[in-house]
Amino acid sequence: MYAAELHGKVPSGITRMEDILASNVFSFFKYANREIFLKGYLDRLGFKISSQEAIEAELIFWPRYEEKTEPDLVILTGNYYLLIEAKYLSDFGGETEKTKAQLTREIEGGMLEARNYNKNFRLIAITADYIYKKNKFKSVPECFSHYLTWTNWQQVSSFLNDILNNNLNLTRHEREFALDLYKLLDRKNLRWFKGFSILNSSFSFLSNLR
Repeated sequence: MYAAELHGKVPSGITRMEDILASNVFSFFKYANREIFLKGYLDRLGFKISSQEAIEAELIFWPRYEEKTEPDLVILTGNYYLLIEAKYLSDFGGETEKTKAQLTREIEGGMLEARNYNKNFRLIAITADYIYKKNKFKSVPECFSHYLTWTNWQQVSSFLNDILNNNLNLTRHEREFALDLYKLLDRKNLRWFKGFSILNSSFSFLSNLR
């Protein structure tokens, strides 16, 4: 899929789908060298795990909760149950007459599952915004706010850029795999300040709401 998207061979309606973006990004973290990429990315988000825990991590795409709630991904690693809900061009689902808001349902469902696994629950919300936008999370009750961490796709791009520039131990395959994902994010305008090295940026993309 990377090659097809990078060469414009995928219909625009598909390339704009956030499920495809989430699948591309987190399939990379699933299959790439986890000691470098998955561990490094989670470390950057503030979730410290060991190399062995990264290797043994279980990535579950689109698990099903009650009320037809289906987050993008759950990562079981170390002491963590990390639920990831990713958005690209759309917003999080709001409350309706029949259902609670999307993030509230996911937090409630994720907390129950985390207890079953005896793990600490966190929800990682990913958007395409350059900065944290509080209004996007107004549906989350205050009592749940400490479970929520916000980041963006640009942070993935920044992380890959750092690895590609600083890690001299990557194999040719690992470097090409990471570079393809970096180029894909760039093609979607999900790179911070195009034309400037991310390594020199003084901005922090990550906002922890815990």
